[in-house]
Amino acid sequence: MYGRKNKSDQPLGCKECKQGLQEYLDGTLEKPESLRFFLHLRECTACQEEHDRLQGLFRMLESLPDHEVPADFDGAVLASVPYAAYQAMEPLRRDRVPVFLEEAFLPRFVRARVTRLVGLGVASVAMALALRGDGSVLLPVLIVTGLLPEIVVRLQGLGRRALETTRRAES
Repeated sequence: MYGRKNKSDQPLGCKECKQGLQEYLDGTLEKPESLRFFLHLRECTACQEEHDRLQGLFRMLESLPDHEVPADFDGAVLASVPYAAYQAMEPLRRDRVPVFLEEAFLPRFVRARVTRLVGLGVASVAMALALRGDGSVLLPVLIVTGLLPEIVVRLQGLGRRALETTRRAES
């Protein structure tokens, strides 16, 4: 682990920059990843030109006037989709997972093995002290706080497995 470099430690290449430029402009990247883009754009004129072009396009699109959506818009769109095509898309609709069950929904530090192990260790020590009779008011707080990352990760996994089981039973 010590010999491996983290992805955020490596400089960004032009291909990766162009692929992620939309997320960079949207501001949806995590800080280390956003910093990689900033540093690359500062040095690479080709990517900086692409960045400026996209940014200009977004400014132009934002300056366009808003238009009222016609009342029958949804009906017109649905009427234009053949029912056979709608049925063919059924597997795509079925395989969707609620956002809160997706692994990336939980912050990375909560999912980290180190966080979970340290939390379990803190909870174990606090539990031992509580059982020994030390009457500190903080012990229940430490126990719950220590167990929380593990509980949340396990509940999320349980939810995913329950959803898969339900879907298999429906098929």
